[in-house]
Amino acid sequence: MLVRLRPVVQATQTSDGLHLRGWASSCTLSGGSGLWKVWQRLAPQLESGLPRASLEVPEGTAPAVRAAVTLILEQLWEHDMLVEMPSWGADVPAPEVAAWLESAAAEPVEAWRRLRGAVVVVAGHGALEDAAVRAAEAVGLAVERSKAGDRELVVSAGDLVVVAGCGTDVGYVLPPTAEGFLSVNTEVTMRTAARLGVTGEPPEVLAALIGSSAVHRVVCALAGLPDPASELATGTYPMALVAHADPLSATYHPLLQGAPPSDPWRALEALTDHELGPVDTPVFGPLPQVPANLATSGDALGIGTTADSARLNAALNALKSDGVIGIDETHARGAALRLAARHHRGEPADAHEWTSDPTAHRWWKALTSRFGIPAVVRTERLAPGIHKAEISNGQRVLAWAVEATAADAVAFAALAATGYAQAGRTGTAHLNGAAPLKPADHPDWVTRQWHWPADVRDREERLQQAIAMLPGVRIRALRLDPELRAAGLRAYR
Repeated sequence: MLVRLRPVVQATQTSDGLHLRGWASSCTLSGGSGLWKVWQRLAPQLESGLPRASLEVPEGTAPAVRAAVTLILEQLWEHDMLVEMPSWGADVPAPEVAAWLESAAAEPVEAWRRLRGAVVVVAGHGALEDAAVRAAEAVGLAVERSKAGDRELVVSAGDLVVVAGCGTDVGYVLPPTAEGFLSVNTEVTMRTAARLGVTGEPPEVLAALIGSSAVHRVVCALAGLPDPASELATGTYPMALVAHADPLSATYHPLLQGAPPSDPWRALEALTDHELGPVDTPVFGPLPQVPANLATSGDALGIGTTADSARLNAALNALKSDGVIGIDETHARGAALRLAARHHRGEPADAHEWTSDPTAHRWWKALTSRFGIPAVVRTERLAPGIHKAEISNGQRVLAWAVEATAADAVAFAALAATGYAQAGRTGTAHLNGAAPLKPADHPDWVTRQWHWPADVRDREERLQQAIAMLPGVRIRALRLDPELRAAGLRAYR
């Protein structure tokens, strides 16, 4: 067993030390120009390989040199720039393959044994199939061709399957699965191809990129290497490669599969991904961002007190459903209960309950003074802990809200109406306090005066219990597409 410097490692001299770059990390060592001289002596030995015992600094070595060698070795180990491995033996891979495995694998020789023991089956058509076969053979794998029933490329080895597709302008490579192509990837493949608009015959360069990338993902899975997308993955969703021909580019994007994350805001990025998301990416465009934040997803308008809340509101408004959709269970249920309670009547609430509140006053002033909307507000107490606010202009209702306090109800209704006025839209607007706040938007020290609606969702559970007790209020859960459920979305009517 020898300790070797991974071939991918590069070193650069700095003014007081050196900078090391590896496969997935880098570090800078400071301590004087002598560090570089020590590195120049140490690196050739590590490239050739040394027994671990030989890494010990000999007795009698100058303290400064001992400290430099120790520092360099510690950082090399910490940043995975050294690998301990036996010799390759008789079955040696091609030099470029050996260098790749020594650069990336935890056990390069064992990884090569796994690859040599596998048979890769390639099923596809034309240039795409040929490119995948060439890539597999270049690694030194045993390759078989198989008939393909569709236009997709399927690269498999045992239970491992990677599905890819390629057209004239765009192609994709799905993440590897061990659960079988027909049971898992058929629907995902059809949706991905349709969403990207994969049509026509691929040009040679795009076919080579997609075919070799599909083989690369299978090879990494076989050899126990990190998937090519592992550094970009959020830990929540698998990643698919999307490549375009003009200009030639390839990037990884999340697929809405599996269980939703505990943080709904992480799902929003996948939900609105510009390549594979089912919802148009919310954009701010030319919309004014003062006093409310505005975003659009397709034709749908989103309103919020922050850019993130506006993006979320826009994305959810862009979804079509028979009921109301929320980013999580609490949000969806809260929105549906409010909708069911909207037409309930109650006792008029004291105006002082909201006129004395700085936040409600701010958004009311924005609507009536900044935008000059001749509005009136009606507040009612539907039951203890349930208040409704309706803002109208004498002809129609501009906005409404149902919240735990009159101040919150007026603030949400006025914010919604302000957003419509700010965007130049007409209709009846609605916002509510059931939507979750992004963690960064709600630090412990935030107060209502500083950043409303920081405390609103804290009252949501009690509010929903109270609304559910109102006469005639009934809601039921609706089924959603599995892709939307994977984003954590829930729907009620």
